[in-house]
Amino acid sequence: MALHILVLDIPSNGHVLPKVDLVDQLVRRGHRVTYVVAEGLADRVRRFGAEVVTYTSLDPLASLSEDDPAAATRAFFRENLAILRAAREYLGAERPDAVAYDEAAFQAGRILSRIWRLPPVLLTPSVVSNEHYSYFDHMERLVPGHRLADPVGEISQALAGFGLADQLRDFLWSVRRVEELTIAFVPSRLQPAYETFDPEQVFFVGPSVEKRDFLGTWDPPPAAARLALVSLGSVRNGDAGFFETVVGAFAGRAWHVVVTVGDGLDDADVERIAGLAPNVEVRRWVSNVSVLEHADVFVTHGGSGSLVEAWHTATPVVIVPPAPDFRPYAEQILRLGAGRVIEPSELDAGRLVAEVEAVASDDAVRERMRELRAHARAAGGARRAADVVEAYLGLPAPERKAS
Repeated sequence: MALHILVLDIPSNGHVLPKVDLVDQLVRRGHRVTYVVAEGLADRVRRFGAEVVTYTSLDPLASLSEDDPAAATRAFFRENLAILRAAREYLGAERPDAVAYDEAAFQAGRILSRIWRLPPVLLTPSVVSNEHYSYFDHMERLVPGHRLADPVGEISQALAGFGLADQLRDFLWSVRRVEELTIAFVPSRLQPAYETFDPEQVFFVGPSVEKRDFLGTWDPPPAAARLALVSLGSVRNGDAGFFETVVGAFAGRAWHVVVTVGDGLDDADVERIAGLAPNVEVRRWVSNVSVLEHADVFVTHGGSGSLVEAWHTATPVVIVPPAPDFRPYAEQILRLGAGRVIEPSELDAGRLVAEVEAVASDDAVRERMRELRAHARAAGGARRAADVVEAYLGLPAPERKAS
């Protein structure tokens, strides 16, 4: 029996990339995947056989730099409505077998699953919250005063139009908890209070980091210099000063450094930074894993996607968290003994080199990373995720196809 899965996502590499291997798995097993995503990321999933529905994004990621505590939640709610409209217009009277959605598209996903009376599936690249653990409370504990504020009036009005006015709490970012079948692309040891999550509802399948060569492959240089990868991820990567500090720190040292800057800098800045040191290689994008397989250290913003890539390759990390969103992850990494953290206000060339060299030569950290690699790879990845989806939607075991 072939299934039809509708997937809803936001315009972010960090959210789309963890799902592409699952898309590949489902399509190879004979299922139909209809994937709603902004035009700029359409090719990311189309290449794996998904039927792609594009929409005009409102660029909600730009709101993350605003001081208004409701700016991001308002922007993402409006983006959710745009995603929802695109799905409804494309499918018309047709109905899929399930609605699967990214954590940041949960409002669109929950609305569609409820008005269409379809099974919901949450697909998250991040840690999740329940009645025992709140990521948002964790963040506010680490950064007091940093709390999301929902545009309650706007959300209430929209929900009323869908006949869901009595379900407001289920659509608020500030209190968001897992309620549906959830597939988390993080290993369970990255999740705080993991033991409090229902193992029949929340499946921590670990890294899904394959199928990314389209970002650019990488081969190590012939010299035997130590190697570091540096990245601020796919969202908050517009800090030219950070990259200049990195390049200056390693200029002339016995390190080869690969720096990925994404789309946050203009071409002139990229060219200028690339010319500052011959032992520092600057790229917009590259498959992180292809570098991390050879790297001694990963200097990262500390996002969940980057951390699971580091675990997949047993690469120690130095985290420089650019925003409060990343502080819970940084604290968890310190608790696990898997790396070090530098506060952005304390970052300079000397501190960066000292922390990188210390973590690269720390035998205890390297041993812990090997343990975490084994733990992450045993979680099952995209194959397990596809198995979970098939079982949840009632596909009998004899009809499930391994791929």
